[in-house]
Amino acid sequence: MRRALSILVLLLIAEAPSVVRGAGSEDVSRAGAVGQQAPAASVSLPSVDQVLDRYVQAIGGKDALDKVTTRVMKGSIELPATGDAGSIVPGTIEIYMKAPNKRMLTVNIPGSGTDRRGYNGKAGWYVDPDEGPKDLSGADLDALKGEAEFYRETKLKELHPKMAVEGRTRVGSGEAYVVSATLADGNSEKFYFDAQSGLLVRDDLPVEIPDEGKTTQQSIFEDYKDVDGVKLPFTIRRLRPDGDSIIKLSEIKNNVLVDDNKFEKPPK
Repeated sequence: MRRALSILVLLLIAEAPSVVRGAGSEDVSRAGAVGQQAPAASVSLPSVDQVLDRYVQAIGGKDALDKVTTRVMKGSIELPATGDAGSIVPGTIEIYMKAPNKRMLTVNIPGSGTDRRGYNGKAGWYVDPDEGPKDLSGADLDALKGEAEFYRETKLKELHPKMAVEGRTRVGSGEAYVVSATLADGNSEKFYFDAQSGLLVRDDLPVEIPDEGKTTQQSIFEDYKDVDGVKLPFTIRRLRPDGDSIIKLSEIKNNVLVDDNKFEKPPK
């Protein structure tokens, strides 16, 4: 159980922008997703502002995004089997969000346990399977706090002041602009925006994995559908050295009633 839950937490807390990150239902394999980056001098590159502005328009525009104040997402998650837990797929996932910065996540893997964690706008928490509710801190808290930013898609440049367009590369069957964002620790996160649609098709995030060291988590976003005027990905694939995962959302609802108590740390 411990290994299964550890994999689960690592797969879920280190994410890119949390709502809109895909480009249609493009089939992106591990090999196809890596691609070869084209030299910057060989193509005419847009500015960071142009790429990000087009991205916002592609997902519905700022006005449509601002009309949404809550979101509930439900679906399934498939994780790799482990030697000590056997097959741990599939499980269920539920995500509750409320503007401006509240989020609660619950993932249940039959036979392996439940991971539940939330951010109420000021503090983060998780439920330890053995010891009950605990406060989050450090990298886990920073990751969850970033995920709780409801309007993150329109605030990427504010959240990442040091961004640059590095070049153009293939992602799956299409071309994408590569935008590098310098993180607080000096590492770089890379966003891949589809050159045709303007949507974000891939994210490469530096992570540190126990027993693996520093590596990169690659996220692929697919199967976009319109939900109340906002395009949302219904499939999220994550590729990591310690195991891949697939989140398949079956239901996304905007502007539903979500009580603030949903985001508070449960009593012991």
